Amino acid sequence: MFVDGSIRSYIDQAASNAEVPGGGSISGLAGSLAVCMGEMAANFTLGKKKYAESEERVREILDILTPLREELLKCMDDDAVAFAAFNDVYAMPKDTDEEKAARTERMQKTLRKAMAVPLRVMTSALTAIELLPELAKIGNRNLISDTGVSAILLEAAIRAAYLNVMVNLKFIDDKMHVRDTRAIVEDILARSARAMKETQNEVEREIIG
Repeated sequence: MFVDGSIRSYIDQAASNAEVPGGGSISGLAGSLAVCMGEMAANFTLGKKKYAESEERVREILDILTPLREELLKCMDDDAVAFAAFNDVYAMPKDTDEEKAARTERMQKTLRKAMAVPLRVMTSALTAIELLPELAKIGNRNLISDTGVSAILLEAAIRAAYLNVMVNLKFIDDKMHVRDTRAIVEDILARSARAMKETQNEVEREIIG
């Protein structure tokens, strides 16, 4: 849908009054852009004699980051698909009690599916950002600012996706599910903030002193 299109077209459509892409899709894009900066820092470390000691671990980090970038890109499209499903629900009849009940049930399922995509963004971005403090320490020092960029954008993607989780969660009736999801996302927010701060501290020690 969007992944294989042009950046210009995607941004123009996001800026318009079109229903998609919206914030969830944008969060996925932001996350994928963030991860690619971590990948670049890792790739510029591999094969360098100066970093031979850390090469094996950097390669392991890179092998984790690359599929996360692909997952976050997939979320760009998956979020738009999930949102489009709301139109089908709104079109359902609601004249009788049976129709209303069927519509409500379908809406609850649709809300869960819509919420699942930004939650995937959060979890994928968390996995990525928690690798960055280590990468900032053992990776190519000439690319350390890019590792910092990766951390900043990943935390932003997580916080943006959090809003898209919560905007769906507020309409979900299952209180236990709501409680459990809140606990998950709050933990992700806290952990990502710590990882971002650790990364930035290392980056700033190197480039600012």
